[in-house]
Amino acid sequence: MTPRRLEWAAGLNLLVGNNGSGKTNALEAIHILSGWGPFRSSRKSFLVNWDTEEKQAYLRGYFSGETNLDIVATVGEKNIIQCDGKRITHGNVRSLIPALAFLPGDLAIVDGAPSVRRQFLDRLCALLFPLYVRKMSDCRRALRHRVILLRERKDPSLTSKVLAPLVSWIWSTRAAAVDLLKIGIQEFRILLPSDIVLTFERGGALDLQDPMQDYWESVRKWREKEHITGVPQVGPQRDDMIITTKGQSVSIVMSRGQRRRTAVALMLAAGWAVERKLRRKPLLILDEIAAELDDRGRNILIDALVESSWQVFAATAESSMNGWPGTVWQVRQGNITPR
Repeated sequence: MTPRRLEWAAGLNLLVGNNGSGKTNALEAIHILSGWGPFRSSRKSFLVNWDTEEKQAYLRGYFSGETNLDIVATVGEKNIIQCDGKRITHGNVRSLIPALAFLPGDLAIVDGAPSVRRQFLDRLCALLFPLYVRKMSDCRRALRHRVILLRERKDPSLTSKVLAPLVSWIWSTRAAAVDLLKIGIQEFRILLPSDIVLTFERGGALDLQDPMQDYWESVRKWREKEHITGVPQVGPQRDDMIITTKGQSVSIVMSRGQRRRTAVALMLAAGWAVERKLRRKPLLILDEIAAELDDRGRNILIDALVESSWQVFAATAESSMNGWPGTVWQVRQGNITPR
């Protein structure tokens, strides 16, 4: 990457360009500076090796709004981030700059595997509840230990004691996030082809009122199956958010276009939930999201973004977003210029 300075416009920013021109890299730079890291956590950022053999990239962003911040990020084998000249955790940056990114794969929120909806809830909860990322990390570590014990035919009861408070807390926070989504989606119901119902489903649970009791009773119920399969049957790793309309799954009764519009409505509802809970306007990153909508859906999306007054960074192909009411940027081979 060659040194570049860009002063983004307030409000709506649209990056247009051919595939491979660098639009997603620009969005990823904003994603990193807002405390999330590369789009795909399992790999290092492509920002590092864009036409170069360099092993590190350096990003700097000045954010103004509710708070003025100077964020510096080093991207490479290790991602390091600083705020106003001091080392800071990624979680603290996320609390200062509440950003939500949605990539093309996130359009499968409605009809994809439960893991897609869990990831959606994870990102939302990470912003809404500061302890969420740490609790999830502790929970995953305990679950890995439980798997080892089960496969070695050893007693996993110690991990049950560790997991019970963690699982109970995660279930409660995810349920609270879904409750906010239920309210938020009503703000964008014009995108919905019909009214939908969101239901948080605890993984492998009996659905007792108290989440702690629910965990213990559910573990007892599935004890034998766990020993046979060597796979934990209860916990957030099996959670889901059920989406229905008129008592039926939207993945069955809605067309592909209707499912895409419902997914976008959920994304906007997540932004509403962040603003409602944190009292800060979110920063929204949308990569090729509008391209999957029909003309009417795109127009509704644009109107909703204008009304929200959020900072938005969107990327799309040349011809899929005409009439953009904000600033349009042309991207060619990594160069970004106003159009």
